[in-house]
Amino acid sequence: MTTSIPTFAIVGAVNHGKSSVVSTLAEDDQVPIDAQAGWTEKSEASSLRDFFVFYDTPGFQNAFEALAELKEAPRSADHLKRFREFIARHANDKEFEAECQLFAPLIAGAGIIYVVDGSRPVLDINLAEMEILRLTGQPRLAVINRTGSDQYVADWKQHLRADFNNAVREFNAHRASFPDRIELLEALADTDHAWKPALSTAAEKVRVEWTDRVRDCGEIIVDLLTTALRHHESGLASPDNQKLRKDAAEKLKEKYMLAVSKLETTAHSRIIALFRHNLVKAGSSSDPIFSEDLFGEDTWQIFGLNEKQLIKHAAVYGAIAGASVDVLFGLHSLGLFALSGAAGGAGAAFLVGKSRPALTVDIPIGTGKVPSFLKRIVPAKIRFNLGGSALVVGPYRAINFPWILLDRAIGTFCYVVNRAHARRDAVTLRASQLKRVLETHEATSEQWSQENREKVEKLFAAIRKESFSREDRDTLRRMITERLADLGTRRIEFPVE
Repeated sequence: MTTSIPTFAIVGAVNHGKSSVVSTLAEDDQVPIDAQAGWTEKSEASSLRDFFVFYDTPGFQNAFEALAELKEAPRSADHLKRFREFIARHANDKEFEAECQLFAPLIAGAGIIYVVDGSRPVLDINLAEMEILRLTGQPRLAVINRTGSDQYVADWKQHLRADFNNAVREFNAHRASFPDRIELLEALADTDHAWKPALSTAAEKVRVEWTDRVRDCGEIIVDLLTTALRHHESGLASPDNQKLRKDAAEKLKEKYMLAVSKLETTAHSRIIALFRHNLVKAGSSSDPIFSEDLFGEDTWQIFGLNEKQLIKHAAVYGAIAGASVDVLFGLHSLGLFALSGAAGGAGAAFLVGKSRPALTVDIPIGTGKVPSFLKRIVPAKIRFNLGGSALVVGPYRAINFPWILLDRAIGTFCYVVNRAHARRDAVTLRASQLKRVLETHEATSEQWSQENREKVEKLFAAIRKESFSREDRDTLRRMITERLADLGTRRIEFPVE
């Protein structure tokens, strides 16, 4: 191998999916892809960091004529000599412009990934292409790109085995997950004994980098949870004008929901960027990755824990925090006084179910006309009406809130790690559709083991009580990262809209 980084030319017939394979292997969704035949006009390199280089080459232009000329060339121990001479003879020849383009990386030492479309029949022109590639003597792997019908896959395998020494793999460039990609990269190591050490090392680097990215993703989710569960918004309003006071309270609620939604959007954007997707957006309220708003009723009905689990965790949370119903669930609209402890938490979960609890507008301790001891026992609605110029919204105490944040973050992770970079469609994740996919692969909060849920719920409670230690943070990150790592090994197929 003459290059310091393992390098492969992606070659094949026109419009068989070469650019799609390059895009997916290189994790580069900026590679030009078009259904129009002959879209790739010259060889373009795409790098998978400093692990691999892939050249996207034009399709063969005149394979029959090129083969005839190459076969007539004198034999040499240097297999690529005839190809260098071919390029020298036809450097300015429009008739063989494509062949010169695709041979260039080969004579520079690149290996070969020959891409064919399994939905198309094997033609004589394809047999000529295979023979040309055999004559190079370069390490080579054949990839049957399965983006359509598999009608001709068996025929392709039969013809490819001889010229590619049985190095033949099936691959769907538009649906390939990380396990699919790493399998293909590792298969390259078996194409040539001399190349195997370097190729095996490169593939292992890809695995290590993947592990690092999953760990970073876990850190992003912990950042989101710790920040969102502690977030609050404060403001001032006249205690003597109830209408202005209520208007100010509603604006403060909107400000709070917008701020927390932005925290979530930022976290999703960081997850998307980690896995190098430029066409998946989560950058603004007008262009979110989810069709349903974080505080929308549909979101709360679909994500998070179910009613039975909420009751169990409300009891756990209530026992830990000794929290009242209005603090836990925002039940001031029911006109209930506080019920402390586990029984109160469980009862609130039963009453609310999976509906989104209302946000409370409160008076901070030490301000206004409400003494601290009354704040602990008087429901929020009564406190609000007692007066005081300071208002505060948050932190949001609904028990299902962190689980919904967690589900949506994990859903974003599962989507981007299973989205092939060859895809060029825009995406909006719909809650009901995403939930069905996640349930199929046991990826929702509801499907986590009860033991793990209880551990995580205690950590959520610690965040809210401001008693979240460095050790607690490490534990939460480890638990979430382990879950992501497990989900990252699964092939999760999301519908293409």
